Amino acid sequence: MKMLLDFRCGNSNEVFERLEDSSTRTVRCACGGEAKRIITPIRCSLDGASGDFPGAHYKWIREHEQKKGKCGEGEW
Repeated sequence: MKMLLDFRCGNSNEVFERLEDSSTRTVRCACGGEAKRIITPIRCSLDGASGDFPGAHYKWIREHEQKKGKCGEGEW
C-alpha cells in the first residue's frame, strides 16, 4: 500500500515527502544522497471557542478578555 512518507537526506539534510510503500526505509534524494525515513510529529490544537474542551475554552476566554481590556470595548 502506498503512503505519503517523510524522508531526510543524509547529504543535504533536506526533508521531503514521497509516495512510497509503507515498508520503504530509504530512498535516493535529488542530490544523489541516501535519505532515511523519518516520523514527523503531528501538530494539533483544540478548539477553545466551542466549549468542547474545557481547558482550551478557559484559555480562549482569558485571551479574549485580555484583548478586550487592551483594545477597549467593541474595538476587537
